[in-house]
Amino acid sequence: MCAIAAPEVFGSDEIGNAKVLITGEIPAALHAKVRRAESNCPERAITIIE
Repeated sequence: MCAIAAPEVFGSDEIGNAKVLITGEIPAALHAKVRRAESNCPERAITIIE
């Protein structure tokens, strides 16, 4: 679900597990997409720390 909401930030590793594609700060232009991914994550695996 996170990769659908923010494909620039989330992807999959070689065995299909979700992973973050960006190291460090998330660009401001992607904040809304990342918040949408967090709110739509059925496993609640994403936590935004500000």
